[in-house]
Amino acid sequence: MYKHLIFDLDGTLIDSSDGVVEAVNYSLIRMGETEQPPEVIKPYIGFPLEQMYPDFTEAPYQELYAHFKVKAAETVVASTTALPHVEELLAQLHETDFKLAVATTKIKVHVDGIVEKLGWQNYFDVSVGGDEAVRFKPDPAIFHIALKRLNAHPSESMVVGDTINDVLAARAVPMAVTAVASPYGKSDQLVASRPDHYIEDIRQLPQLLGLDQNKGG
Repeated sequence: MYKHLIFDLDGTLIDSSDGVVEAVNYSLIRMGETEQPPEVIKPYIGFPLEQMYPDFTEAPYQELYAHFKVKAAETVVASTTALPHVEELLAQLHETDFKLAVATTKIKVHVDGIVEKLGWQNYFDVSVGGDEAVRFKPDPAIFHIALKRLNAHPSESMVVGDTINDVLAARAVPMAVTAVASPYGKSDQLVASRPDHYIEDIRQLPQLLGLDQNKGG
């Protein structure tokens, strides 16, 4: 049975899309490029920016990222909201023996800022930002860091995420993974990646874990 749950952040627990879209478009405009509609940018959220920018521009990534960081410092944490039913889920899990971690592509300062803003400090035992790992998902490096900080064995741990990169990175550990339908789209890719479990709604997670819907355990 699982003892540790490692959550992705964007699209799984939170929506920071407004702040990310604003920061991406700010960086494009600063480089003399055309801004992109939100519906074009949002499916990339949760993936490394290095994968996104080449689809929009040939401008140098490092310069784009420098501009992105300036605006993201103002917008990402400030605009972030919890996805529906996540607060209730975390409160329920907090009453169990599960140890919880966040492992995300977001940089650590944004992760900590979001957790503090949403009042989730007591819910998570560990948080890992993308800038703490040598490589981004689908490389498993970030999950190895989370496991080490949790003092957890992969066989007793499960990833919960909303992108194919979460599934691939978990598989590479190897570790079980539950995929949650993403609010940003691409659920067909998620199902095709063959996670151990697929749920359309985060409210299905307690039942999957064998928890009573109305109690902590």
